Amino acid sequence: MGGAAPKLIITDEDLSMKAAIRDVFPNTIHRLCMWHILNKLPEKLGRDLTKDEEFMKRFGICVWCSETPDEFESSWASIIADYGLENNVWLNDKYALRKSWIPAYFVGYSLGGILRTTSRSESENAFFGRFVNWRLSLLEFWIRFEAALEEQREKELHDDNTTILTSPVLKTSWTFERHAREVYTHTIFQMFQQEVVSARDSCVVQGLEQVGEEKITRIRDGRGRIREVRYNTHSKVVNCSCKLFESIGILCSHTIVVLKAEQYNVVPIDYILDRWTKMATRKRVLDANGNVIEGSCTSLPPAIKIMYSETNSKFNMGMLAAKHSGEKMKYLHRAVAEAVDHVLKMEPSSETSKVSEFESFVGMPFPTTIDIHPPEVAHTKGNGKRFQRASEQSKSKRRTTSSKQQH
Repeated sequence: MGGAAPKLIITDEDLSMKAAIRDVFPNTIHRLCMWHILNKLPEKLGRDLTKDEEFMKRFGICVWCSETPDEFESSWASIIADYGLENNVWLNDKYALRKSWIPAYFVGYSLGGILRTTSRSESENAFFGRFVNWRLSLLEFWIRFEAALEEQREKELHDDNTTILTSPVLKTSWTFERHAREVYTHTIFQMFQQEVVSARDSCVVQGLEQVGEEKITRIRDGRGRIREVRYNTHSKVVNCSCKLFESIGILCSHTIVVLKAEQYNVVPIDYILDRWTKMATRKRVLDANGNVIEGSCTSLPPAIKIMYSETNSKFNMGMLAAKHSGEKMKYLHRAVAEAVDHVLKMEPSSETSKVSEFESFVGMPFPTTIDIHPPEVAHTKGNGKRFQRASEQSKSKRRTTSSKQQH
């Protein structure tokens, strides 16, 4: 990680992980996975209560939708009192740990709107589990790992191509939305589009106040909440009390209302995060030592890596600029075709084989005979089968009983 500690780590409630993170990354925020906690509700509260739709609705709103610590704590206390859960040890323990898993305590942290559970890590584990297992030698692991990465890159290229060559349907006539469609990836645009529609249909200005260079606008949104948007007329800095931009990186509906009133027709460049744009994956990325990081091109010489990256970037910039103009697209098509034909007619150069690439990775040529065998596997954390919870054991017993009865 280039000597920089992660800003935040999400794990389950494993005590050894907690101790390790505290010792190794003392300044890193350690957050607990909400899925692992909430998945225990039926076991800890009982089936009858978790089948109560009103309880689950209130509990879900309390946990997921509370925007401030005070709001969460008040809602939690109300639920505990109404359902007589004051003596539930598990709930009391989770409340004591509330600052480690409740979203209200992380408002304003830049997490891309995705880091509340370990689901991304779990899905990656499941994906790579299709390719590798603990019995593989180091070389076999490397070959299969490369195959897995190639599949991911192929999917990414497909998604990039879809984003560049297709355009989502607009839902408003606002130029804000049209500009965002040209800038953002499809996934981020859909999120931003919801904010634009909400700004048009659900936001009502309740009051406007000028304090020096700052305009303060109070807006009631579709959920009935009053938001406060502050816009500095000199620095052009804008922020909203909902902190959507700080948390996810897109402007909220309340801010869009204010910017539209200030005669903005496009999303201000300062509020477009590069990571959410169509060209984010086409720009050169450098590691801590200033070397270009370029996906599957690890075996290329540094100078070619740079040209490879820049060519990718230029081509995609050209596609974006030309796709709405027949004349521009014809010119680009002709220029690319001529360039590719010229390259194909050039003298073939020596190419690095896959075997050479692996030999380069291990630092020596492949031996003709293999005398080294995989070592015995140590049963450490993450190795082997995990212990099942009571609810899982109950399900397993029911399936076994049902199977015997059928026979």
